[in-house]
Amino acid sequence: MLAGCVLRVAGFAWLGYAEQTWTVIGAVLLIGFAAALFSPAVESEVARQAVIREEEGHGFRTGVLALLSAAGQAGAFIGPLLGALLLAVDFRTVCLAGAAVFVLVLAGHIWLMPQHIPGRVRTRQRGGTRVLLRNRSFLALCCAYGTYLLAYNQLYLALPDEVRRATGSQAALSWLFALSSLLVVCAQLPLTRWAGDRLGLRRSMIAGLLLIAAGLGVVAAALPAGWTGAAGLLPAAGYVVLLTLGQMLVVPAARAWVPDLAENGRIGLYTGALSSVSGLIVLIGSSVTGSLLDLDLPPAVPWLILAAVPALAVAILPSCSER
Repeated sequence: MLAGCVLRVAGFAWLGYAEQTWTVIGAVLLIGFAAALFSPAVESEVARQAVIREEEGHGFRTGVLALLSAAGQAGAFIGPLLGALLLAVDFRTVCLAGAAVFVLVLAGHIWLMPQHIPGRVRTRQRGGTRVLLRNRSFLALCCAYGTYLLAYNQLYLALPDEVRRATGSQAALSWLFALSSLLVVCAQLPLTRWAGDRLGLRRSMIAGLLLIAAGLGVVAAALPAGWTGAAGLLPAAGYVVLLTLGQMLVVPAARAWVPDLAENGRIGLYTGALSSVSGLIVLIGSSVTGSLLDLDLPPAVPWLILAAVPALAVAILPSCSER
């Protein structure tokens, strides 16, 4: 966590003073590498502590992970607003402000994070990756989670085209993004409590993926009507709302599932692998989606194909866990 903070501070400072293409690329890669250190470490320790709290009778583990998701979305909502204000000054100011934020994050972690975590199992044996790649249940979870991320990625790939088709510009996108973030901030915790009481991990994943498929299907069903203007934005808004509701079920459940499927002492490895494997699915799936959007197909076809992906992913979820 601390190394990730230090590298991110360096990456943002470097980006602020980068003046050539290769220096910009280098700074961005450093920021990404910092995230690869920081995020799995944070998420794996949060998941481990969530399991401990659950075992001590303090409620379902998904509640802690839902709090992490809600906090992340609050940052995703506030960050771009602050960034837009800082961009009125210049880009360097934005980058240096980002560096300053992570100086504060670093200081907070140094102050609050214990050097030794009681009950934590350290594993130094090699071969963890080979065992992971033979863990079919975990890989099935990664694939299912990847279909959610692919659907989420359409906020930046297919949705802008749909908003432009309906209104002639992409101005409404910011309002749709704000709607998604506010839904998570306001509804994530109560929805997770309800899902923990009624559904459990497996059924939460199923319900979330089906909601996401329904959101993509709403756009596909409405496209033949050719609505424009305010009415044309309704299917896009429906997609955003259903996607966000599905996200609020899928993300805490998937992260809560990882400790059950990981080797003892290797939650960090499995948490990072969840991001890497699902990210690879997004990379491949987005390339295919972009090709579909470029082809001379009926507009509803790419959205129908996208809707089928999370719906079909439900079939592999029973192999992930019986929980």
